[in-house]
Amino acid sequence: MKNSLKMQISISVAVLLVVIVVMYNIISSVSSSVSSPVKNTTGTPEQVADKRIADAKIVADKKIADAKIVADKMVVDAKAIETKKIADAKTAADKKIADAAAQSDQPKETEYKSYLNERYLYSIMYPNNLEKVDDHENGEGNMLESDDKKVSLQIYGTNNASNDNINSIYSKAIKKTKMYYKVKSGNWFVISYIEGDKIIYQKKVVGKGSINTFIFKFPTNEKDKYTKVVDKLESSFKAPSTDKSH
Repeated sequence: MKNSLKMQISISVAVLLVVIVVMYNIISSVSSSVSSPVKNTTGTPEQVADKRIADAKIVADKKIADAKIVADKMVVDAKAIETKKIADAKTAADKKIADAAAQSDQPKETEYKSYLNERYLYSIMYPNNLEKVDDHENGEGNMLESDDKKVSLQIYGTNNASNDNINSIYSKAIKKTKMYYKVKSGNWFVISYIEGDKIIYQKKVVGKGSINTFIFKFPTNEKDKYTKVVDKLESSFKAPSTDKSH
């Protein structure tokens, strides 16, 4: 607003100076015409003076018209500059608002907590919005859920009393339901399938002495949201003590 006011004042001063200069030139021209001696003119002195005044008025009117054109152009140019500045400022402000809105719409990075089972010695990193709702018996593990109960993580360990191996447990697991993802490698396997409106992601690490497991459940319509969470759970799940019972 201050810059705009300064611009308007500057324009007004410039226009006033133009008008003053033009009027000064007109007055000087008229005075010179009236007071100068009559040369090569016909008629009475009054007629000659009237003609010179008329001619001076024509010149003055043209100069005033020209000055008005210049002044009007200055005003138009100044307004165009001011309008562009306002438009640029609005564009910049709108961009900041849009950027801020886009930033607020970005999903926040999930924060994680660490869990170590003291009995079976397995560990995992899990989302901090999951709260413990139930302890497994004998320190086997925990059940964690979100506030709305839509997401859950079950983590537990068991002793391998039946002397099962990775192949036998894996074969039983993939027969239970139709898998859309399954992989087995070394002493572990992962299976994933849909059950109702939930996606189930399960990983087991099988040893001669014990078996460690986590089962993560989340809504099917939020698959994209929890893809990174699944990756974090899978990569952070460590089961270094399955070679013995606990």
